[in-house]
Amino acid sequence: MDYEKLLNLVYEVATELSKRGPGWAQQAAVLAEVSKKVPNAADVRVQQQILTCWHDLFREGKLSWGYDLDNVEAPFFHLPDRQPRRSKSA
Repeated sequence: MDYEKLLNLVYEVATELSKRGPGWAQQAAVLAEVSKKVPNAADVRVQQQILTCWHDLFREGKLSWGYDLDNVEAPFFHLPDRQPRRSKSA
């Protein structure tokens, strides 16, 4: 599977699972689900490609660590608001 397709798959799975709540918005849940959908997921090179995509989603700002203030760190994550609301300064 090429990088872009794999990246999109990881993002789609993360998006779907995060809607189910903090028990699902966790790194292990997403990676386990992705591995079920990727051919040859037992191959360590494929696993490393999945991990690279996972980390790239955070690096690109498509995912952020923490789900809520009770689950503020990894392995929890959320999809950041792409249009942050900022108050105008006077």
